[in-house]
Amino acid sequence: MSLIDYKKTLQEWGLQENPFDFTPPDEFEQVAAVFHGRKQELESALISLYEGGNILVRGTWGIGKTALIKTLLYQLKKEVDELKEEMLVLYIDEIPNISIANFYRALLLAITQQMSGQSADAKRVADSLTGMTIQSNKTKTEGGVNLLALSLKITNEPNSSEIREADIYQQLLFWLKEAEGIYGKIVIAIDDLDKKDTPVVQEIIENSLSLFRQGKNRAFVMTGRGFTDLQEATLSSLGIFSEDLNLRRMSNDDLRQIVINYLNTVRKKPIDSIAPFTPEVLDRIIEYAQGTPRQLNSICKKVLHQAARQRYAAIDMIAWQNIWPVIQEDFIQKLSPHLQRLLYVAYKQKGISEDISNESLDEIGALTFTELLPELRELESMDLMMRIEDAKGFRFIPSKLYLPPTEENPGT
Repeated sequence: MSLIDYKKTLQEWGLQENPFDFTPPDEFEQVAAVFHGRKQELESALISLYEGGNILVRGTWGIGKTALIKTLLYQLKKEVDELKEEMLVLYIDEIPNISIANFYRALLLAITQQMSGQSADAKRVADSLTGMTIQSNKTKTEGGVNLLALSLKITNEPNSSEIREADIYQQLLFWLKEAEGIYGKIVIAIDDLDKKDTPVVQEIIENSLSLFRQGKNRAFVMTGRGFTDLQEATLSSLGIFSEDLNLRRMSNDDLRQIVINYLNTVRKKPIDSIAPFTPEVLDRIIEYAQGTPRQLNSICKKVLHQAARQRYAAIDMIAWQNIWPVIQEDFIQKLSPHLQRLLYVAYKQKGISEDISNESLDEIGALTFTELLPELRELESMDLMMRIEDAKGFRFIPSKLYLPPTEENPGT
């Protein structure tokens, strides 16, 4: 099939392109345009940030933490602009080689780099920081609010004027105070901590109390995963977070509206329609998404892509029954026999956790659950596993992108 035919099918559906992707859009405004649900969380978090309250956003992989944070920051910027007030909003989507030292270094670099235009001293500090650099910097400025999205990377460039590790924290506190004098309010979002081990996040929080308790002009948004009862009690006793948002699985109605929102981003005129999906197929996709926006986007992207390639007039159940086995087979072919065996055992046992039996370990060819963690996380990053967490711990369950040939698999 030619690219011309593929594009022609999309146009016949009223779409300019395939709107779905595995991750939220880069631009904050685009994320806000497709975001739906979590209204209560957004409203409470918005006021807390404005008043200098810190927010912890928690939830499993793909549950929509990044989408929530970007929508929150976009709405905050919009409303502060309407109030004609000033604010600096920093969004850091990844701090590489996370540790307490790198956490402080990243924040100090982001602040002093932004202030370099107003302060020669800030520029000298930014230039003196070694071991880390800003890889990309996207700025959106309207009114008195600056919204910056920063991406950092590790570098080993030598610099004789490097700030001593012991001084970085005090330098950070100083320059944050200076930034408050210029911008008024400061909001900093760190959106990669959910990818790190929970003890690392807890250690950063517990050792940075003076950073997080500095009045009403500074607020932080951080991501995290599940915490044990003891960790929950410790964080609660510190009193750092005014809002602790634990994102749950989304309702079917919310997921359906998200699909419509994405489709409308590539339509000439927004309409309240799920076309080219039929209701039966979209119900199946929503069922397979299991309340997770990332899974929803991943499945919609692949189904729409395959349907357009095969020139279906609509994505109905006939199309689904032909498309879904192709999508599954494409995933499985990319896996080693060992990962396929791991997925199959997880499917039979309805998930894998620390209480995995010795018989299951033998079937997989592993000695301990810990030995399986890197592979389970790899499958999670491929959307083939979903990590379910609660106060008792976590469990990896196969996503509906993997269904072995059985009577329970309606796609075969």
